Amino acid sequence: MPEFLNVSTTLTLAAIGACTLLLAGDALAFTSGVSRGPQLPPHVSGASSLAGSSLPFASAQEVMGAKGVVCFGMGFGILMALSRGLSQSRVSCKASFEQPGSLVVKEKDTDISKIAYLQDVPRTIIEKDTLEKLLKVTPRDQWEDPPEDTYLYTLKTFAEVYGPGKATKMGWWDYFRLKVDLPDTAELQDEEDALYVSEYYRLMMEGKVPFAVPGPAGYWYTGAIIQWKGKELFAGDQVQTLLENGRWSKQFLSNLAFYREGLKPWQRGLEIGMAHGYFLIGPFTSLGPLRNTPEAATVGLLCGCAIVGIVSVGGLIFGSTIKPTRFDKPGDKPAAGFIEMINWHAIGGLGGAGFAHALITIFGS
Repeated sequence: MPEFLNVSTTLTLAAIGACTLLLAGDALAFTSGVSRGPQLPPHVSGASSLAGSSLPFASAQEVMGAKGVVCFGMGFGILMALSRGLSQSRVSCKASFEQPGSLVVKEKDTDISKIAYLQDVPRTIIEKDTLEKLLKVTPRDQWEDPPEDTYLYTLKTFAEVYGPGKATKMGWWDYFRLKVDLPDTAELQDEEDALYVSEYYRLMMEGKVPFAVPGPAGYWYTGAIIQWKGKELFAGDQVQTLLENGRWSKQFLSNLAFYREGLKPWQRGLEIGMAHGYFLIGPFTSLGPLRNTPEAATVGLLCGCAIVGIVSVGGLIFGSTIKPTRFDKPGDKPAAGFIEMINWHAIGGLGGAGFAHALITIFGS
């Protein structure tokens, strides 16, 4: 249903836009290649009314013609029918990642009159719609003798204890348990839904998941299966995702200054600081309270330098307490490489902010 609504809404808006463009008098003035027809002089009586009513339709007829309008309507109807058919086919093929084979779910006869123990169950215990839904999702051979872990077994036990010629007064605890154990109609699943859910959970237990793309009304399954867990299913460090383990992502991350091989700590800090200091002054210059004054670039420079200083102080505190050894050389003190990178980060940040300020001052309007 969401897919049908998306497609039909898009087509409807497109049709409305096309009709507005062709039939609106003002829109024709901005449409290339579309003639508005002869213009009446202002002194002619009824010129304004004709220009606002008959001329747009006459112009649309010149552009499309009678056959074109009919063909447009037929084409729109065909697209609507195709979108409805595609949405229904997608609903009928929900389990697209199942094992090959056909899945046919026949409509069950949920006639309650054929089940003896359900004749005297009052509506205060279970509504008729809920009971019919419960019978629909239960195999027919289990109606008369339901399993003990089903709600039908609870209803059968109730019918054997309470009713005409039996106990007529129910304790509050029995009634409370009947209402608490009553299944929600939204949670009841027929055979197709149950097979879909069981197949989904089977894939999840194997460390697989269907690859879906988020859309405006939910998720669009692509049909691909992603192996997101490693050989050890409960090891969190073996989780794999397209964003984290894709070739493009790995190459992008490995080319960053923090992870690139062969750089010294001061080179990493200088590059990272210059990149951040260069773009930090932009928001303060363009969006700050003094953006319309001659001092906007100077205020942005000061704010960018302040942020670089704050980040550098935080990095020095982190290096002095946590003592990361990622960039240390053999024989160095713990966190010596990291602190060196932070010091050069401050120098690079101030240099990048100053360079951006110079560009704004020289080339800015």
